[in-house]
Amino acid sequence: MIRAVVAEARAFESWQDYQEALKRAIAPLTEEQLQRRLIPGLRTPGEIAEHIVFGRALHLHHTLGEGTAELTPFLRWEDADDPPHTAADILHGLEMTWQFITNCLMRGLPTDPVPEEEEVPIVQVIWGLLDHDLPHAGELSLLLGADGLPGVEI
Repeated sequence: MIRAVVAEARAFESWQDYQEALKRAIAPLTEEQLQRRLIPGLRTPGEIAEHIVFGRALHLHHTLGEGTAELTPFLRWEDADDPPHTAADILHGLEMTWQFITNCLMRGLPTDPVPEEEEVPIVQVIWGLLDHDLPHAGELSLLLGADGLPGVEI
């Protein structure tokens, strides 16, 4: 049991480090840097960062349901008529989704019994979030680096 608690604490600590690294990479970006399309047909850094927020909000909404109403505005970030967002908007989205991750998913201990009403196991929710986030963070990091900007360094 102790190993499970230590492993979960380390995993969460690493995830927190990744969250902070993502915010550090996005925070200083100007509107121009966020919207610069380095390679035709590929997303801009801003579009990738917005997609990370959208993906988190969508996954949390699908798995946690009604309790995610505060994340609803982020579900529109993939709409064709949704304007580009600023670094501050993206940071807010990252922080809001992170609050849901920490408040809803990371409570209790790994040894706690799973509540009967929990339809989707927490580990499945967490894996879905990481599985989506990490490749896009790598994509963002590569684009920023190609533009001579610091990437997502963890």
